[in-house]
Amino acid sequence: MNLLYLDESGSADGWKVQDHFVLAGVAVHEGQIYGLTREIDAVQTKYFPSISIPVEFHATEIRRGKNRFKDFNPSRREEILTDMYNVICNATYPNLVAFATAIHISAVENPMQARRIILEDICQRFNRFLTRKFKTGLPSKGLLIIDRNREEEYRQCISEFQSSGTKYGYIDNIVDIPYFARCHETRMLQLADFCANAVFRYYESDESKYLDMILPRFDKRSKEGPLDGLKHITKEECECYACHWR
Repeated sequence: MNLLYLDESGSADGWKVQDHFVLAGVAVHEGQIYGLTREIDAVQTKYFPSISIPVEFHATEIRRGKNRFKDFNPSRREEILTDMYNVICNATYPNLVAFATAIHISAVENPMQARRIILEDICQRFNRFLTRKFKTGLPSKGLLIIDRNREEEYRQCISEFQSSGTKYGYIDNIVDIPYFARCHETRMLQLADFCANAVFRYYESDESKYLDMILPRFDKRSKEGPLDGLKHITKEECECYACHWR
């Protein structure tokens, strides 16, 4: 079983202050969850040696020095970010595979539409990844685990996709209903948060440092591309990492 952990970056109704909205995350094989969790626990031990209960790692909080990270200077916070992104970077394909969809304001007709579009897009690409695995002799189904901030909206969308299909076809390799959790309940959603934040900052602020680190983890049909795991939905001319392959 491959579990796709998803989180948002930006806001689906924040178009007055942003040009992009992102849904992104990591698909993790069930057998790798324990090892990846231990790696993040080791990051916590490095920076919070006196705290035994799990500390939540959120990319935005670390960048801004908020909550648990308020006493760290900027260079130390950059070290924490790098260590967290290295957890994703050092994982091996296909035990951890990144997926992300970014939508630009030019492709949005109304705020509610954006969330549905990017969820539909990311589901069909995850489904294609599972189909490719099956064809190579590695049959595996997928399950969605999403940060529960927008539970009802996502639950309704997935129900419609499963009963009526998407505009790309049926997502028959994604089983059961989506499950919803808070970031503090699973380290894997924290990795999804870092993935989403890296993609959002690349598109919104032209910052590529951390996306460059994890870019090799995005799904590809071959070493040379195309970059199937990353999608940019826009009506404008674009030469970003995703649009380069169009």
